[in-house]
Amino acid sequence: MCRIVPSIKKLHEHFKLAKLERGKDMKFTVALITACALLFLSAGIARADELSDIKKQLEQLQQKLEQLEKKQENQSKEAKKVEELSKSVDKLKQQPSAYAAVSEALGKQLTMGGHFKFFLVDQSTGERNSKDQHDSLSAGINDLWLYFNKKLSDSLQLNVAPRVEVAAAATPSLGSNISRSGSSNVDLTLDEAYMTLRLPHQFELKAGAIYPLFSEEYAKKIWWHEQYHGNNGLMTLQSWKSAGLEIYRNFDFDNFSMPVYFYPYLNGDDRGLIQDKRFTDNNSAKSALLHAAPEFFAYGARVRLLGSFGFGRWDNEGDNDSIQWAAGADITYRSLNFSGEYLSRWRENIPLIGGGTEDGEDKGWYVKANYTFTPEWRLTVKYSDVDLWSPSTTSLLTDNYKTLSTAVGYWITGNSTIIPQLEYVDAEREGGTETLEYLRYTLGWRTTF
Repeated sequence: MCRIVPSIKKLHEHFKLAKLERGKDMKFTVALITACALLFLSAGIARADELSDIKKQLEQLQQKLEQLEKKQENQSKEAKKVEELSKSVDKLKQQPSAYAAVSEALGKQLTMGGHFKFFLVDQSTGERNSKDQHDSLSAGINDLWLYFNKKLSDSLQLNVAPRVEVAAAATPSLGSNISRSGSSNVDLTLDEAYMTLRLPHQFELKAGAIYPLFSEEYAKKIWWHEQYHGNNGLMTLQSWKSAGLEIYRNFDFDNFSMPVYFYPYLNGDDRGLIQDKRFTDNNSAKSALLHAAPEFFAYGARVRLLGSFGFGRWDNEGDNDSIQWAAGADITYRSLNFSGEYLSRWRENIPLIGGGTEDGEDKGWYVKANYTFTPEWRLTVKYSDVDLWSPSTTSLLTDNYKTLSTAVGYWITGNSTIIPQLEYVDAEREGGTETLEYLRYTLGWRTTF
């Protein structure tokens, strides 16, 4: 339209000229009429072009609008799907059995840990029956424990601990030379395997192959990151592995607490005379054991009193009694820890080599001091004096082991310890028929993972 207005003005001017100059040539009039026609035609063509452009723009806008509507429609469908899925989850939650089953399946956990024990240096040198002897300087592997824990529910879990043991008969003992086997035996055993069930009123039940708490230091493996080798003779006195039941409950009072472990049903322990009772038993007469460890604070120190008492039958026929008891203490004051126990294990009618029987008793004591210099460095000094029965042809003899161990623990991490250890052993069999004195030095490494 902006082009049409100027065209009309021009036409008006031409008509004025035509009135003033009527006398001019007719050819001029014809030319003027032709020019006007061309002007009107030009304005029409311009308006047609503009309308065509507008139409194209409208078509493009229409296409964009259709695309936007399709996109909104797809988003609406997706929103409906999310809403339907949310409704399905809500319905699943409203069905306790199904939802609980899914949650429980996702929540079940299997964890694995272990303990790896090997040495870089180990050698014993000394005298057997006044004759100089020593074994080879060696490096090697002693043990690998693997611990598997499976949580079956909030109140029930399974624990299994297979053990890979490498034995080279390198620990000197009365009656044998100070030597090391030229080859080692690798055995795979099931060290522990039990179920743990949480009961009402804060009770806990274990059932299976376990370490009964006759001596806490042994059963809880407290000494593992303090010494590489346990004191000779003492390990025999402290050890107890069996199958049966353990009932645990901690009793809290105003000024102290008292954890109690009761074993109403155990296969017992026969010190290797018959069999390994972690897996089966040789009689129907079971053993029982009670362990308590009251704990309190006095004069800035944490004090724990240790006490155990057990009894049962040990032989195949279930006729011969066994009685064992232990008493001790564990005291921690700042960086110093001091502990010790006296232990006794009596058995009735132990067989003699030449026939017949005799009552025998393993007994002894130990004291141990730990001083922690820094979180990385710890010093352990431990002394033990132990008497063990030893069958002869006509009587039971007594093997006495006096052992002094000094070990320095360097903690690379919170669960990996390098342990240089020096051990002095003075042993003698009753009557002087066997004597043994030696010094053993070891550079060992223990890692719990």
